[in-house]
Amino acid sequence: MMIKTDPLLSVDLQSKPDPKAELHEVAEQFEAIFLNQMLKQMRASKLADGLFDSQANETYTSLLDTEQSQQLAGNINLGIAEALVRQLGGHTELE
Repeated sequence: MMIKTDPLLSVDLQSKPDPKAELHEVAEQFEAIFLNQMLKQMRASKLADGLFDSQANETYTSLLDTEQSQQLAGNINLGIAEALVRQLGGHTELE
């Protein structure tokens, strides 16, 4: 019994991972974590409790902050990810 494999799948299995791309991806994830912590601190610094504050609202805003921080890290260049890539990746140039 012969098993047929998809040629695209076999190419993916044989290719080596690009360490530069992986480092850049991890650096962007770190930037998203940094932004998430910043958003949490901004929300925590409110002066008074709201009329509709509840545990469900806090959970929703936490999830919203996480998603917003991931979107911001991917779309806005703060320079944190680039600095991490330069520091950890040696002297390779960024794309």
